[in-house]
Amino acid sequence: MKKNILASLVLSALIASPVFAEGFYIGADVGSSKAKADSNGYSIEKSDTAWGIHGGYKFSPYLAAELGYRSFGKFEENYSFMKGSVEASAVQASVIGSYPFSEAFNIYGRLGVASIKTTSKISSDFYNAQNDQTDTKALFGIGAQYSFNKNLSMRTEYTQYAEIEDVKLSAITIGANYSF
Repeated sequence: MKKNILASLVLSALIASPVFAEGFYIGADVGSSKAKADSNGYSIEKSDTAWGIHGGYKFSPYLAAELGYRSFGKFEENYSFMKGSVEASAVQASVIGSYPFSEAFNIYGRLGVASIKTTSKISSDFYNAQNDQTDTKALFGIGAQYSFNKNLSMRTEYTQYAEIEDVKLSAITIGANYSF
């Protein structure tokens, strides 16, 4: 249901693109997410596929504001008598500072906040438990962007999210932006 609504919003934005003012952009990315947990002397590190969508407004070649959604995927661990998993996603708002080396290439930094939702599940033959939690945490990122023309660009980015109860989330992604 959420994916259908999201797809409808993106499609509506593309159809209505002539009404957008210059400076607005939308984009999507895909990559790898990592969850690392250090608790009670144990350390677990897992990776999964990350994806996200975003939209923003570029105030100048140096400054932009962006809203986005990030799915970190599902991290699973199997023990001899029990299974555990954590799913994570975030809605985030950021300010992006860019330094253009040329008209086509720039590097940027991101500072923002994310509302991160995690769903933890533990199950065995005798026990099942689920815990949903939402936390608002800081995030930062660094990246590079290459513009093919005034509308289409490609970017790669590393984003680190603040620790949530001994769990660190990060993502490295590659994606595309369409500017109006």
